[in-house]
Amino acid sequence: MPLALFDLDGTLIDQASAASQWAAEFGSMHSLTTDQISGVAAKLAQRRSKEQAFREIADELGLDDDPLRIWADYRRRMPELVTCTDDVLDSLSALRAAGWTIGIVTNGEVDNQEGKVLRTGLAEAVDGWVISAEAGVRKPDPAIFALAARRLGVPLRGWMVGDGHESDVAGGAAAGLRTAWIAGGDADTPASIATITAVDVPAAVAHILVSADAVLD
Repeated sequence: MPLALFDLDGTLIDQASAASQWAAEFGSMHSLTTDQISGVAAKLAQRRSKEQAFREIADELGLDDDPLRIWADYRRRMPELVTCTDDVLDSLSALRAAGWTIGIVTNGEVDNQEGKVLRTGLAEAVDGWVISAEAGVRKPDPAIFALAARRLGVPLRGWMVGDGHESDVAGGAAAGLRTAWIAGGDADTPASIATITAVDVPAAVAHILVSADAVLD
């Protein structure tokens, strides 16, 4: 069975909107200004250690709160805020109906990332997932994609779909996978090493389904 791996945040789920909502709630609790709330949301959108981000947030805002406690509160709340659209779930259903094995490969902490998978309906739409914190390896290391294939019981042959150019596209390509870069609707999207560039997951899946014969050669 061919393999289709997907990133979680910014690909299958709307992480950015959820993070902005969390920042607004956090700002309300701490009486932050609009600019300060925007600054918190911007730090959460960066592709880097969230522990480091929360240490910077606490330091720059002069908060007495333990940054690790704030980070834990964030991880508890985020699964309640993220959403996965019906269009994304329907596209995964179509892929599975066509005989594909579907997995999620995501960087992050287990409580946060697994909570998102379970609360959005993705747990029923995919065949399994790998989270970097429990795997002991992070994207873009090819080893995490190989681990996902082993856990799913299929060869490492197929596609990696994600919005991270380094973590998903470069990492997936290094693992020998075809790649779909979810670049959104930005008309100024730069050139990519990805096999294809798509506006969203449904568009990427539509292309993958058409290209199924090539993957199976």
